[in-house]
Amino acid sequence: MVHILLPTDFSDNSLHAAMYGARLLGTQEVTYTLVHTYLDADPTVTSWAGMAESLYKAAVDGMKDWEGRIRASELFEGATVNTEVLYGPLTNMLNELGKEKKADLIVMGTEGHSGAGIMGSNAGATVKHSKIPVLVVPNRAELRPVTRILYADDQKGVEVAGTRMLLHIALRSMSEIVLAHVLQNPDDLPDPEIVGMYGELLQAVPHRFIAGEGKDVAGVLDFLAEKEGADMIAVLHRHTGFFESLFRTSTAKRLALHTNLPLLVLQAYDTDRS
Repeated sequence: MVHILLPTDFSDNSLHAAMYGARLLGTQEVTYTLVHTYLDADPTVTSWAGMAESLYKAAVDGMKDWEGRIRASELFEGATVNTEVLYGPLTNMLNELGKEKKADLIVMGTEGHSGAGIMGSNAGATVKHSKIPVLVVPNRAELRPVTRILYADDQKGVEVAGTRMLLHIALRSMSEIVLAHVLQNPDDLPDPEIVGMYGELLQAVPHRFIAGEGKDVAGVLDFLAEKEGADMIAVLHRHTGFFESLFRTSTAKRLALHTNLPLLVLQAYDTDRS
């Protein structure tokens, strides 16, 4: 059983991300939890007394309407769908709920109501601080089958636990995984031991190695994804090292917001997920 969290601000962009997740992962042995978080006004301001109750009611009413929209979609037909309305910052609440529910993936859009791109706020913070994998779906991403996933290899070793969701998606969609090694200099070569470990880990799915050279990691990945005809880009977030630059707000926005390709951000974490 796979558990997917679908955070929403009740926007069309959130709906598009939810539909993409359902199209990708299906409804068999999958539980979807719709999540809306809210924050009230400063409780120390006496003139705002009662606002918290009003905001909570608005959030609950909004979730009822949202659940109706989700259940009306044929993509969620027969799916197990739960709802959560939570008070607190989005990223913190997703981490707490993810731990409580043993969730496997967060699927969210890059843009909210404004359409101006919240990759620098909600989506950006979630990508950077989430303790479980996050699939960020641009509003222009097509609801089409995924046949090829470009996975950025940082040559820092193979994370078996961290790549579990990548393998699940690849097996579910019967996708090829293209391991992309970004060369920092022309003499840089993939470590044959790491290549061998990937070969063992990914033996159940078609896979191969490619390389691209450049200091602009996001730019190289964008180029390789277009060249290979990839339907998704995947990156392992180790929080330190060469790929850390991908999770700076400006770079993440360029990689995930200004492209049609969803960005799967895998997390390097211990098996106890603490």
